[in-house]
Amino acid sequence: MDGLLPIHGLKPGAVRHLRQLLREAGACLVVVTQDDPGFVRDLERHLHVKPLACPPPPPKAVFDARFKAAVPDPAERERLLGALEPGLLDGLLVPELVPSEVVELVAAVAASAEEPAVLSGIRDRLSFLAEEEVPQLIKKLHDDPDALAFLLAACVFEGLDYRIVLEEADRLLAVADGALHAVLDPSESTTEKNRQPRPNPRFVFRRSLDDPLRTVRAQRAPKEIHVGPTHSYVVEPVRFARHRQAETVLRHVWREYGGLSAVLTEWMDQVHGGRELTAPVGRVVGMAAGWGGGRQALRHIGVLAESERDSSRNIAAHALGIASEDPVLASEVKYRIIRWSWSPSPQLRTTVAHACGTPFGFSRPDVAMTLLHRVSRGPDGQQSLQVNRAARTSLGNLFNSGSQPVVVRHLAEWIRRDGTDAELALRLFPHLLADASWFHSQLLGDGEFAQPIVELIRRALNHNGMFDVTCRHLVHWCRLAAWTESQREAMTILLKGLAQNMQHGVLRLFALIGRNDNPDLVGREAARQALDAWRRGTPTGPVPPHSDLFTERGTL
Repeated sequence: MDGLLPIHGLKPGAVRHLRQLLREAGACLVVVTQDDPGFVRDLERHLHVKPLACPPPPPKAVFDARFKAAVPDPAERERLLGALEPGLLDGLLVPELVPSEVVELVAAVAASAEEPAVLSGIRDRLSFLAEEEVPQLIKKLHDDPDALAFLLAACVFEGLDYRIVLEEADRLLAVADGALHAVLDPSESTTEKNRQPRPNPRFVFRRSLDDPLRTVRAQRAPKEIHVGPTHSYVVEPVRFARHRQAETVLRHVWREYGGLSAVLTEWMDQVHGGRELTAPVGRVVGMAAGWGGGRQALRHIGVLAESERDSSRNIAAHALGIASEDPVLASEVKYRIIRWSWSPSPQLRTTVAHACGTPFGFSRPDVAMTLLHRVSRGPDGQQSLQVNRAARTSLGNLFNSGSQPVVVRHLAEWIRRDGTDAELALRLFPHLLADASWFHSQLLGDGEFAQPIVELIRRALNHNGMFDVTCRHLVHWCRLAAWTESQREAMTILLKGLAQNMQHGVLRLFALIGRNDNPDLVGREAARQALDAWRRGTPTGPVPPHSDLFTERGTL
């Protein structure tokens, strides 16, 4: 639906099924998207489609077509065009004009048939010209706070009675409390020296965004659509005109102005927000470790790593990931992270957990898994909620970075051990089920991890604390399987594997699937048959060949 973006893109299998349905219906599907290089690259790589560039037709062609539709009579069209100011139309129909703006121009010209006065002021009525004129209007009103307040009030309350607009303009002046005055009132100064008019530092129109952008040779890039975990949003990123200018400036000031590094570190330590802010700050802090050099290259990262703020620890983790890619710093980064992993400080262990989900962990997944296991409990055996949360997030990042075999192998090893290790594995594993693609490929190909996957899922279902999240993901898999035959087959293999050992968690899952009223839900019949066989005491299949790898050790 137009304007509604999916949080997760369609996988190739779902697209193949969609294409099959379209072929069977004798229909076609046209998808129109923005010319976003990253998005187009993903389409080509993952969905094997080649998007076609669709440049809009020339503004003159759009105008002619729309004007002919709006004013069918040729003689009337000729009269309206002849009444326009000579050269006006050619001056407005520049190549940069987009179709929606041409449509507005057509509407204005066509409206002059009913209101001849429109033609004389047609340039003043076009909204796409307002953007060029607004900066000049604001500059013209700089020294008139009353006019500025009236302009803003008229913009908000356009169409209402003039008395309301005047009243709201007065109220805005009062609320602004001097912020609409370009100069300070000399009469309010207490000294003779300050009785001359001086610029007001609180003046909100003192400097537009374009001024500093031009000064530092940067620009606002076209709008981009970013997709977050819960919603999509639009950003207008600031980018330098010269490639890598940002890194060059920061490297220069960090090296040449010694006192600035402490100021920048304190400023970046106070950044609040999610990954959108902490990731770029962490990148700069990590690069700065290489710019500074010396025996104390990572000192400023250590300050952030011990911070009470989670955002600062996130910055430190991203910085460690960047610094670990420097061959000179890599050994020191690894040494510090391993040393911090033994620390009783939950702050340092949280930083270590975060670092395992950065390039540091992606390039050494076995080390990252060992560290995640170690930091989950302090030297005194106590758990920390913030460490566990960071470990869960980093494990997901590590899994999605291409290290699925390493992650599952370690989880299978932990779950074979006593109490706390098995508990850790069962607490982490279910969150990996959000993306079914790798699990399905293992089940379909009877891969090395097919049986361990079945047993890990069985143990997670039997864990009272993790049943809900595991069950939710598996039911979602059953819904997705209705789209493609391969996913349907993978779910059949999984459900048959679970049915071979019907413990209480598997029974609950099968009961939920069997009672589901969605006729397209894959696995309903398999679940009902397994439950019937269990009630009759009939074995549902042979004992799993590798089930001895997973030994139940009491109730978890």
